[in-house]
Amino acid sequence: MRKHGSLIVFAKEPRVGNVKTRLARDIGYVNATFWYRQQLATLIKELTDKSPFKKKYLFISPNNSKRSFMYYTPKGWEVRYQSNGELGKRMKEALNNTGEGPRILIGSDIPGINNKHIKSALKELTKTKTVFGPARDGGYWLIGMARYQKAPGMQNVRWSSEHALVDTIKCFGQRTTIGYITTMNDIDNGQDFERYYSRPSTR
Repeated sequence: MRKHGSLIVFAKEPRVGNVKTRLARDIGYVNATFWYRQQLATLIKELTDKSPFKKKYLFISPNNSKRSFMYYTPKGWEVRYQSNGELGKRMKEALNNTGEGPRILIGSDIPGINNKHIKSALKELTKTKTVFGPARDGGYWLIGMARYQKAPGMQNVRWSSEHALVDTIKCFGQRTTIGYITTMNDIDNGQDFERYYSRPSTR
């Protein structure tokens, strides 16, 4: 299999009080942190095995936390620090500075992501310039750019709201064509957690 393009995973330092704070208010800070650590480890393992990408990047925050990610970064992953500023700026800089081939960026807190989803996004990028993986809450769990497509400035995006995907699409204006892949469930609070893990397929 010919490998090409870049995979970018955004992650926060997995320590208590730093990750999944809204979820933590419902299930406890230790439990939320444990869940995030397990989720991050599962995701990285899944995306390491049979990866279609030439380059794989783990973009981490804050910028003094590299030691905390040693366990989560097997051979073949390059660890970089996220830039300063709000989320849209950090995403733009990551997408625009990881090569000219197709780039896929995902977060690290959406359960169930696998290589089939990622390959589906790459396939979509053979037909469109930009691809999104929507989340059921109105946000998105994946954004991808075709070769030479640049990410725009993502100002005025209402992050962590039902408007995040629509706002991001508006930032592109007429400069791109857009495709979509599978809608996934975000887990931001205890209700999301219970709903996801009560499904028969997750038992």
